[in-house]
Amino acid sequence: MEKSLEGTCEFNVDSHVLFKNNSDERNIIMARTGLCGAILAAGHGSITTGTPKLLEKLNSGCTIIEAVVHLLYAQLEIYDLAVAVNTVYSGLICNKIGENFRGIIYAHQLSRRGTADAARLCVEALQHDCLREQLDDILIVYGDMPLWQPKSLGALIDSHRAAKATLSMFAIDVSDFAPTETVSQFGRILHDASGKIIAVKEPYQMDDTDHAQWQNCQRVNPSAWVFNVDWLMDNIQHLQPHDKGDGFAPELWLPDLVPLAVAQDKLVLELPLADYYEALGVNALSDLVRVRKIYRQRYAHV
Repeated sequence: MEKSLEGTCEFNVDSHVLFKNNSDERNIIMARTGLCGAILAAGHGSITTGTPKLLEKLNSGCTIIEAVVHLLYAQLEIYDLAVAVNTVYSGLICNKIGENFRGIIYAHQLSRRGTADAARLCVEALQHDCLREQLDDILIVYGDMPLWQPKSLGALIDSHRAAKATLSMFAIDVSDFAPTETVSQFGRILHDASGKIIAVKEPYQMDDTDHAQWQNCQRVNPSAWVFNVDWLMDNIQHLQPHDKGDGFAPELWLPDLVPLAVAQDKLVLELPLADYYEALGVNALSDLVRVRKIYRQRYAHV
């Protein structure tokens, strides 16, 4: 008998129940040999002073990071799972995850080196702890995005593997957003004249040529990725660091892997995401209020 996620962190939900009454849905909860996962939770953001934002509660018992871990571990059944944490909040986050989940691997990012560096650390930790297993593909999500649905992430994984892609990501058409929504938080997916993906850039990185290309196909990237593990590790070392001018070390960013894959003529797959609410993350109090409301609505009757 499944339990509600409202008011509990027991997380004994039978994830198969989400689909068993709908014959039209693919059963994405399946054995996926060679698949591992990474949750990037090494950011230093906070909403409540002294508390990492990932430990803010979505309901009376479930924190943001627990919801994301539950999604990958319990619903998608990705048991080779690593969480990247920083040195400031690692104790708090690891302890909270450890209250309800066993066997999670932690990768400690000692300095603020960006998402690609955090992903690298996760893979290295997984390879160290999973010596007997072949790790072929990795699903990478951010720890502050708890609204992903297992059906969507499962479709991204399965599409990536069916197409034998090197890199796969979601794409949201700007026209799918409500008129009142902003897309400033999402990277822009750039395509060439033939419609082929060539890059993903933040708005402030774009020049006039980039803006012209984006106008022809206005899609944004909501930061969930599937990579071929070997290719990922071979190419992170070729990324150019970004100096944000904030006094911290230059950072390596995951979206910069897209043009590297394109230059090598590797397949970069984009999968449409129908429900942009899934891609909402938590950076500020207003985000938390909104995400909390959506989370409670979606899990009120699970």
